[in-house]
Amino acid sequence: MTASQIRAELLKDHAGLRTLIEEVRLAVARADARASTHRDLRERLQRLATALSAHNQREEAMLRAIVKQVDAWGPVRVEIMDESHLKQHTDLVAALLAAGTADAGVASATAVATLEHLETHMAREEEVLLAEDVLRDDEVVIDYFGG
Repeated sequence: MTASQIRAELLKDHAGLRTLIEEVRLAVARADARASTHRDLRERLQRLATALSAHNQREEAMLRAIVKQVDAWGPVRVEIMDESHLKQHTDLVAALLAAGTADAGVASATAVATLEHLETHMAREEEVLLAEDVLRDDEVVIDYFGG
């Protein structure tokens, strides 16, 4: 798979996650003390957590080898993935699952905060790891001397 194909696949995943995020937001808006609306919110949170977990595993597998080699910043990008990125993934999934087990008011508040954090996380990934100038198919020659 080429770098641009990986980028396209992961951005497609992000679009799907954003759709699920909006579904959770709608469920939060509908949630009240009734069990049926709380159950709907819980189910949507679970669906988002499952999709996010699958995306995270796929993203890490697809990016690890290629990111290290994309440019001079590749090793730094891998460090970003290693140090905080994996922990953020784990924490986001855990927060979504925890929100689903809380009572309706706490679940809604936790879900909203977690969704905002998730959107910020994805935007940062798109800027640092999935940017068009990072995942590209052409070779970047760093030490080119044309004289």
